[in-house]
Amino acid sequence: MDRLERVHAAVTGGLRGRPRDVTELNHALFLRLAAEVQGYCRDLHDESIEAMLRPALVPNTAVRDALRLALENGRRLDSGNAGPGNLGTDWARLGATLWDDLYAAYPSPTAGGKDWNRRLTWLNTTRNGIAHNDTTTIASAKSEHPLTLNTFRVMRRRLSQFATALDSVTGAYLTVTTGTAPW
Repeated sequence: MDRLERVHAAVTGGLRGRPRDVTELNHALFLRLAAEVQGYCRDLHDESIEAMLRPALVPNTAVRDALRLALENGRRLDSGNAGPGNLGTDWARLGATLWDDLYAAYPSPTAGGKDWNRRLTWLNTTRNGIAHNDTTTIASAKSEHPLTLNTFRVMRRRLSQFATALDSVTGAYLTVTTGTAPW
């Protein structure tokens, strides 16, 4: 993402406004952000499965493999976006109540769980509009937030906070569930 921002600066000369048409570059920024969020969430889910299936907790290798397969099979992050519903469903497979935990731990409506939920919804709607060249969906996304470098930076910062919070509540859940801190 940093490289895309550098390319953006090179194309625009670092000037604000629209010195050149950078619409497609801005779209690439949002696509990449959605991909990064999804990859992070999938990796954290994988690490969570491993924490739950440590040999000390599940000594039988065949049982561990069967449980891992059951927890991964049909995972929504493998076939859909990292939207709030898919994340909630995938964390529920681990026995966690993800959004309830995030809302409780980060109650601020403007910089906490509810804000992250709205931003993830917007980001994935935007991603789908761009990826599927759906001009109506893109226009709807733009009506809420302009698809600009500044919006990208705000979204990236807020979703980085979400990633930290997701790690924290997941780690706390796994510590309680397994009796050992997972990381």
